[in-house]
Amino acid sequence: MQLKKYYIYRAVVFLLVAAYCLHTSSCASTKAAPSGGPKDTIPPTVLEVYPPEGAVNFPLQKGEITITFNEYVQIKDANKNILLSPPQKKPVKARIKKKGIVVEFQEPLDSNTTYSLNFGNSIADNNEGNILGGFSYSFSTGNVVDSMMLSGTVVDAVTLFPIENATIALYHNNTDSIAMTTLPAAVARSDKWGYFTVKNIKPIPYTVFAFSDENTNNKYDQGVEKIAFLDTLVVPTEVMRKDSPQLQYINPLDTAALQARPSQVELQLFQEKSLMQFIKDHKRFSRRGSYIKFNAADVQIDSFAIAGIKDEQIIRQFNITKDSLVFWVNEPGSLPDTLKLGIKYHKTDTSGNLSPATENLKLVAPIKKKKDKDERKSEKREDLLEFTIMSDNKKVEQEGIQFQFNEPLAVAGFDSITFTMSTPKQIKSNVEFSIVQDSLDMKKYTLLPSVQFVKGNDYLLKIPEGTFRDINGFYNDSTDVKITLPNNDNASSITVSLVNVDARYIVELINDTRSTVYRRYIINDDSELLFPYLDKGKYSIRITEDKNSNGLFDTGEYLTRKQAEKVMLYTLPGGTSVINLSERTDLVQDIDIAVMFGK
Repeated sequence: MQLKKYYIYRAVVFLLVAAYCLHTSSCASTKAAPSGGPKDTIPPTVLEVYPPEGAVNFPLQKGEITITFNEYVQIKDANKNILLSPPQKKPVKARIKKKGIVVEFQEPLDSNTTYSLNFGNSIADNNEGNILGGFSYSFSTGNVVDSMMLSGTVVDAVTLFPIENATIALYHNNTDSIAMTTLPAAVARSDKWGYFTVKNIKPIPYTVFAFSDENTNNKYDQGVEKIAFLDTLVVPTEVMRKDSPQLQYINPLDTAALQARPSQVELQLFQEKSLMQFIKDHKRFSRRGSYIKFNAADVQIDSFAIAGIKDEQIIRQFNITKDSLVFWVNEPGSLPDTLKLGIKYHKTDTSGNLSPATENLKLVAPIKKKKDKDERKSEKREDLLEFTIMSDNKKVEQEGIQFQFNEPLAVAGFDSITFTMSTPKQIKSNVEFSIVQDSLDMKKYTLLPSVQFVKGNDYLLKIPEGTFRDINGFYNDSTDVKITLPNNDNASSITVSLVNVDARYIVELINDTRSTVYRRYIINDDSELLFPYLDKGKYSIRITEDKNSNGLFDTGEYLTRKQAEKVMLYTLPGGTSVINLSERTDLVQDIDIAVMFGK
């Protein structure tokens, strides 16, 4: 009976507690944390640094730096974010001690040297992860702290977009391979906007480099990383002051303030051509077609033979940089599933020199995929020659009508094609044309009308069956292609007038993300270029100095100190490189090449 009363008593207590919890907030919830007020968004505050900022006669060995904060902090990616200038072979060690950080050096410091320790985004509070950005500390192992600085930007040499986390390296001398073999006299890293400030340096001449530094060893690794350098020595002229705009921390969201920071130099990162020569890849992509890709440009081939195939039956085609060779076997009979190729070429040996080497390659024909019943019903004839006709109505006036084939042609019967023009009044006439085979791609042809295209007229290209036959014996079906110039009343145009053109330049109209080229011209003297049929939107004008007249951007060479070909964006008077084009607008831009390229 007593036991029964005990259980009744416990049940009553439980019900009373449950009822109380339903009507009050006294009981803790198991589903959500109690409200703690507004979220903490304030980064940690530095209370004390010991030794103090600007300390002199810092010990060469076993020296420590202690930074005390107003709250507990954490260290994020110390090796990636904490940068010592000048750097050492071993990175600094940073550890948490109560509400502070202790920094230690893993090797002795140099005498009479000013050091700058930049913490990047490594320090954050322990609770919300609010980052203390822009914190740095300087000291000297001598009697004075160097106080000069150099600021600038790092951009990609082709896209001209800013490069983040590039290492900017300053050296006291200018030997050929210094960036590859020697730690810099001072370093900095670029931020999201490509901006950097090298701090606490001397007012003496420096050689200035930048490289992508993928492994953060503060040295340039040739063939793996990108590099940039200035042609002349630089003597810093800016003195570090507390109110210097180069030294102020700016909120990453304040775009205008970030872009307004003073910049003394610009470095354009480029990827060098590889110097190591070897066969990187090879493949047989069709029954008759194969390719070999080499690691470096301008390969030198001494002999090339396919077993059982006569040399005159092999069609060869190099790309413009001669690092890729495509070839076909022009043999009417069947070919074996495996072709044996012997090639003798100049390959980089273990000492880094080019020497003759012979390699034997097996080229296996691609396996034909089996088709299911439905695919077999809808499939085209096996000997159908398919090809692409490119006739963008916005570019056809400049580029003509382009034909792209997959394999070389054995028969190119362009004289069977008819090209007719029809006026709005339906008056038809034949248009004469010429055919040009691409000098770099034998599978590409361009049809160029003998008269200019006229807006409002219709053009019809009729290609009869069997006009083309490739080396496989495949032939085409009949095809009609209709071409009409754009007829958009809201379309706009940009006319670019270029003066003081003293060399060969590539002029391109691109979108604001620099991913699309709308039209491209190559000029050798003063010119007026029309970019028609443009939609409302944002555009930029990119100009490349084509020094070797190959129509391409050519990269630089570090050891010979050859700069990459210079690429620039036309900048409007307001400082922006983006043209906001409205509808029904015919815009004219005057560009002085001598001023733009600083000549």
